Amino acid sequence: MKRWELQQWNYPSRKTLEAAFPGKGKELRELIVGDVHPDNYKSVQDLVGQCWHGPTYSHMLLTAINEIIEGHGIEQIIPKDEDRHPSYDYINMGDCYNETILLRSDGRLIVASVGDIVEAHGDWYD
Repeated sequence: MKRWELQQWNYPSRKTLEAAFPGKGKELRELIVGDVHPDNYKSVQDLVGQCWHGPTYSHMLLTAINEIIEGHGIEQIIPKDEDRHPSYDYINMGDCYNETILLRSDGRLIVASVGDIVEAHGDWYD
């Protein structure tokens, strides 16, 4: 996903980010709104150096977010019917009920827990 495809009008607020990730809300918000580019982060620089073709902006963004919130990598949940329900790329926080940052397939960034999403829509996901 390209930077302009992210839904810029619907980013998590600094207050929401700070509540979920204490002490990191300001840095996350600056990264998410584009004031800081993801390639300023070591993990993204390493990623770019390992790729034959450059990674998408969304992959670089999630990699930088993973570094900031000290996650365990980027994972994905895919619905049974991709035409009707959104898929999510998210930062693995070790426990599916810990809050994390998710990127929906429509470009919306949200703060939630993967476990809560899957429970709320159990018929959508395996």
